Amino acid sequence: MPLAKRLRELAPMPFSSFMEKALFDPHSGYYSKHIATIGRRGDFSTSPTLSTSLSQGIATWLRERWQENPSLPRHVIEVGAGNGLMAHGILYSLGILGRRKLKYHIVETSTPLVKKQQAILEKTGRCQWHSDMREALDQAEGKAIIISNELVDAFPAELLQWHAEDQTWHQVLLSHDGIHWKAMPGNPVQLPADSSLHGNHDFLTGQKVERHDSYLDWLSGWIPKWHLGEMLTIDYGDVFPGVYHRRPAGTLRAYFAQQRLESLTEILSRPGKQDLTADIDFSDLRARSGSLGLLEIAFQTQREFITGQKIKPPPGDPATNPEGAGMAFKVLWQRRP
Repeated sequence: MPLAKRLRELAPMPFSSFMEKALFDPHSGYYSKHIATIGRRGDFSTSPTLSTSLSQGIATWLRERWQENPSLPRHVIEVGAGNGLMAHGILYSLGILGRRKLKYHIVETSTPLVKKQQAILEKTGRCQWHSDMREALDQAEGKAIIISNELVDAFPAELLQWHAEDQTWHQVLLSHDGIHWKAMPGNPVQLPADSSLHGNHDFLTGQKVERHDSYLDWLSGWIPKWHLGEMLTIDYGDVFPGVYHRRPAGTLRAYFAQQRLESLTEILSRPGKQDLTADIDFSDLRARSGSLGLLEIAFQTQREFITGQKIKPPPGDPATNPEGAGMAFKVLWQRRP
């Protein structure tokens, strides 16, 4: 049965359930079956597909971390490696001496992307692939430096709507009338004590926001196996409530053939055949991952991170463009004490 029909039969449902099946359904999900490549010929581009600056910056950061602290592990785990270009750039930038003791692990659940990564990285002889974070940490004996780029936004997001009259956030449910998908208010939600959604803001009734609870659930599932190391989390977003400034419908969007689609009708169309994503509320992510025992070292823009590694990007470099990815993407550096 086509995925679109199966989803209609499951309605009403939370948006997060729709997004999970649209992206990860084993038979028809976007990442499971339909993503062919990432970059100019794919549905969307990432910084490493447009520039080598981010890979160079991470390689320099790794080299400096090992120089400052020789006891740091030489296992690097990249989670969700896209088409493999960032891993290739990091390994190339480290050079032969930098790669000598390095063991590079990739955690990837998308079969099409694993094939793409292996085609690019097989000659390095340094990469191992895993389908699960726990498996990668077992191989690293719980000691690793963990990096990710545009990982958090790929996790199914929960869609909430503000009701000013009773000062509560309600879950948004999706219903289907046989012709169209529609959004309808669900029940009030119980927020975690450390959620950024507690506190003061001036949102009007109807304001929609996204939470990446599924990412934090995933994080809490493997953190007990991680005993030593540092982590770079790179993604687009901002702190709360600024991330939703002038965005009453939230930040949800779809990407199809390099088109950015923001209407709910377009977002819910073509399930399994287009990417779905939302900006990261870094206030929520930083607070709640801190509650899991991670120590924050730095939080900065991607531009600040790259230039801070003494990388001199070429003019017009997309990864450091202050009007684009350079400011929109943030780098969160945390440590496992």
